[in-house]
Amino acid sequence: MNNKYILLLLVCIFSWSCKSTPPEYDGYDFPDGKPTDEVVNGKYPKGLSVDTVVLSLGDNLSAFIVYATVDFAKNNKLRFSPVHSVTAQKPSVFLSNYNMNNQKAYIATNGGYFWQGSSLSLLVSNGVVKSIENQTVTRDGVTVYPVRSSFGQMQNGSFETAWIYCVTDDNNKPYSFSSPLGNDERTKTYMPNPPTSKTNSAVKWLPVNSIGGGPMLVKDSINVATENYWKEVFDGGGIAGTSRQPRTAIGVTGKGKLILMVVDGRNSNGSSGLTLSEVAAYMLSLGVKQAINLDGGGSSVMACQDGLLTKPSDSGNVERSVPTSVIISEEL
Repeated sequence: MNNKYILLLLVCIFSWSCKSTPPEYDGYDFPDGKPTDEVVNGKYPKGLSVDTVVLSLGDNLSAFIVYATVDFAKNNKLRFSPVHSVTAQKPSVFLSNYNMNNQKAYIATNGGYFWQGSSLSLLVSNGVVKSIENQTVTRDGVTVYPVRSSFGQMQNGSFETAWIYCVTDDNNKPYSFSSPLGNDERTKTYMPNPPTSKTNSAVKWLPVNSIGGGPMLVKDSINVATENYWKEVFDGGGIAGTSRQPRTAIGVTGKGKLILMVVDGRNSNGSSGLTLSEVAAYMLSLGVKQAINLDGGGSSVMACQDGLLTKPSDSGNVERSVPTSVIISEEL
């Protein structure tokens, strides 16, 4: 893995587009290079690279970041594989137990949100819906129907992000929408009824593989993290989007490379973590065009075959058992 100390100012990311969300922070640097395509210490196959970055945040603070880059054009045997388990387990266990379609797993991270061992986020594996997005949350005694973001690989192999809701009028199947619709937790404005298959812009969403989470971080090369933190109704859910925390995120570049990233936080590895908007900005610096946030905090971790590449923030720095994981594998 490569250590990179980076020199490009944050403002460069936003200068090209007046549509970009203005940053809520300043004074730290971005990477001056791209991931290598080389096998690192013989651990990863062609097309899969892993980079380590220590990102200066100013005021003697930093963020420890590890990100995997998956270049399917260089190796069409690489696979994006969201996996679900009825019994929650550590991502490293997901990795060691993975055996599907004659594939070898190289990288695993935590997946979407969960409660008491059960997934609260959409997960689709080989076209089969294994878990659905949480259909309701409660805010100040009000039942809210959040439309949240997912990251999916479509039938043609391309990746896309979508705001989805699993509609009850079509057997809880996921439908995509052109926006997170009418919720805004900042103003405490909520839709009175859940979306349906007949709601304006509703389209049945049919990814081959998908992992849900939220909020949307990057949409069409624009940092939308702060706006969607409120519109996807996450502020009361404990993900602390405007403070620096451990994070996990996934996105795709304009050239179709998948980026899977984990940021340590809460002083694990001496890392302060990142806000959601900072995660989006960093993903943009890597060329990402679309990205979503996954579960974070003590759940955030990246594992490889040799052990953990990041340091979980739970007591004792141990991995948290989770019901979903994102695995990068190679077909043999």
